Formats: sequence, structure tokens, C-alpha cells
Amino acid sequence: FTNERIIPAGGLSVVGALLGKSDFVKKLNRMDVTKNRSQHQIKNGDILLTYLGMLCMGKPYFEAVHEMDDDKEFYKAALGITRNIPSEETLRQRMDDIGDSLRQTILEENIALLLANDIKPTALENGYVPVDIDVTPMDNSKSKKEGVSRTYKGFDGYAPMMAYIGTEGYAINFELREGKQHCQKGTVEF
Repeated sequence: FTNERIIPAGGLSVVGALLGKSDFVKKLNRMDVTKNRSQHQIKNGDILLTYLGMLCMGKPYFEAVHEMDDDKEFYKAALGITRNIPSEETLRQRMDDIGDSLRQTILEENIALLLANDIKPTALENGYVPVDIDVTPMDNSKSKKEGVSRTYKGFDGYAPMMAYIGTEGYAINFELREGKQHCQKGTVEF
């Protein structure tokens, strides 16, 4: 028993600090990536920072944003959210609107983030830097989500392709793919 404030997501402060060193959020806020051209109360940067925070906590589903309700001020400060944490509905709608439009910007920012923080992927003993690219089937059985289909693992789900570099496994590329897509289709372009 304690009167101390215990925050299980304290590591998000590091994520927020790293993102705060870049102009990623400023770029996002200047971009008009939604179908609805009206001015939004919550900026693109706050939408993406919220969702990135959820992903870093291992919670990729929109309902998980409610977990931030218990301590909104901590999450806003930790992630650098300027206005507000979006509701589940707003987050879902805006992420749907954004869709794939920021994919290239996010990939470029990921590389810039590694370079800005002087991160050099570690090579193997032979001097080569490993790049691991693999399809990782995800079980989404009993869901009616778009793109869910039979994977080569024998369950219904998605078959995203993921790429990591260095012995540390720094993420460099991801692609969400339907479960039925053959694991080698599009690999060269990826």
C-alpha cells in the first residue's frame, strides 16, 4: 500500500521525448490528410501521438484509448499532446480518414528519428547488418474486420509483413496485408 502515484506507462515519456526532438508533429499538423476539409478541434499530431502511445503499450485497438481517461494529464504531458486526447469515436474516424496517406511520411520520419538520435544498427560478427523481413500472421478469428481471411497458419486473420534492422531489431517498415495474401507477393517492392 502506498500513497505514491504509480504509472505503469511511464516509458511513454521516452517515446514523447524522442518524438518531441523531431518536427514530425508539426509536419502532421500542416498536412490536410482527411476527407473532411473542415477545421478539426483535435490536430493530426494529437491523433497520431495518441495512437502511437497506444501502440507502444501494445494496445492497437481503438477502445484502448479509454485507458488514458484515468490520467489524461500524464498521457498528454508524456506524449506531447497539445490539445486533447481524442475519444474512441474521433480516433477511429480520423485514423480511417488518414488511412495510408501518411505512410511515406511515417517511414521517412522513422529513419530521421534513428539518424537524429545517432542510432547505428549493430552488425553481426561478419560485418553485415542483418535485415529481417517476415510475414507474421495475426489471429483475428471470429471478427468481421475488413481484410480478415484464411492465413497460411490455418486461422482467419491478417498477414502483415514486418522488417527490422540490426541485431537490436529496429523497426524500419510494416505493411498490413490480408490473411489470404501469399507471403512472397509484393516482397521485392516492400
